[in-house]
Amino acid sequence: MACTELDGLPIAVTGSSDHTVRVWDLTTGRPLGKPLTGHTNAVLAVACTELDGRPTAITASWDGTVRVWDLTTGRPLGEPLTGHTEPVYAVACTQVNGRPTAVTGSFDGAVLVWDLATRRPLGKPLTGHTEMVREVVCTEVNGRPTAVSTSDDGTVRVWNLTTGRPLGKPLTGHTERVHAVACTELDGVPIAVTGSS
Repeated sequence: MACTELDGLPIAVTGSSDHTVRVWDLTTGRPLGKPLTGHTNAVLAVACTELDGRPTAITASWDGTVRVWDLTTGRPLGEPLTGHTEPVYAVACTQVNGRPTAVTGSFDGAVLVWDLATRRPLGKPLTGHTEMVREVVCTEVNGRPTAVSTSDDGTVRVWNLTTGRPLGKPLTGHTERVHAVACTELDGVPIAVTGSS
């Protein structure tokens, strides 16, 4: 689930095992329009951003695709983004070099970075995880756009999205799969907080 605004209304965007994406008016608790359809399997992750000044949702699915939706019209923007070889489990949004960007993680162990304006990958897949990627979040480290990914391999990886390279060695310490990550600052230092099963 992700939250944003649409025409001044606070909304939530959700994905489901019924293969649909729904947009909810948080002031009334009612759906806005019909479900967004197009995925052929469960929708596993949702992120929101703006594209050309319009509220946009990015959805990731068990069908291995990523879709970009114009929330004003309820229609997909272009064809699905393909590149992962297995279900896509995580998605987050940021800006890289001033361009709206999505970062996705998959059962295939890769992290892909997408230029949302061109609908193409930015560089090669970010590889290093040896099992599925569970979660991806975006932040900044020293003013650079950065992604943090977690995996069933028990590691957390930090990626410089400008160069497509890891920032340092994997973060280790968990003894099981790492399910969750969030980023913030502590005394001016960027930090990640992770959770494991």
